Amino acid sequence: MPIRVTIEARETGRLDEAKRLATEANASFADGLLADDEVRIVLLQDAAELWDHRSRRHGMRIGFHGIDLRTGSGNLSHRQPLARSLGLRCRHVLDATGGLGHDAALLACMGWRVTCVERIPALAAILGLAVRESMRSTRHAEMLKDRLSVVHGEAADVIKARSMEPDVIYMDPMFEPRRGSALPRKPAQLLHRLAERDADAPELLRVARAACPRVVVKRPDDGPPLAPDPDLTFNTRVVRYDVYLQTTERPIQ
Repeated sequence: MPIRVTIEARETGRLDEAKRLATEANASFADGLLADDEVRIVLLQDAAELWDHRSRRHGMRIGFHGIDLRTGSGNLSHRQPLARSLGLRCRHVLDATGGLGHDAALLACMGWRVTCVERIPALAAILGLAVRESMRSTRHAEMLKDRLSVVHGEAADVIKARSMEPDVIYMDPMFEPRRGSALPRKPAQLLHRLAERDADAPELLRVARAACPRVVVKRPDDGPPLAPDPDLTFNTRVVRYDVYLQTTERPIQ
């Protein structure tokens, strides 16, 4: 079922912002109850939320406030698999499959510069809004600084344009739902509603490998690699990070 994205400003001071978001997201204005085929960006006085027809008193907060910034929590440790998969020489990461941006924001909070590319207009608009909303928190603003930027476009086109030279290209293609598993957490449910399966992920990986010396692909722990024989693998209990390396640059066909 195609999903409609709508905008609702419950704070009159955010009407102009809502108009800009509606243009960016190809969305229309709405209020009242949500239909089954609708996802709504709701602007409140001091927050923004993402609602669907299952939401009741509140929706999913937009922003990266769920990232644990406590010292010693391990969430921002460079010893964790995601950080280790980037290698020691990384300074700039191009996240080619932005989605809701959690991993990109996590990496930015760890100190890397991250360019997040998202091709779906609504998701790109939500990503940009998430960055702005996170800046409401002094602590998150200090951690993110100006290290996270959002680009709306096709990642393959951005990579081929060579307008930036990332040290690592990161990919998190949409996973196939696991057979017999429970429904995923709320952010994943909403992401699956807004984004289709990344059927072109193998081709994007080919383009990324031809342009960048290190490509990291996030996969389910029991899923097949996106391309055969990754050079390195970093595992967690639920996902793994497959790393593809190159020692000589190969032209993009």
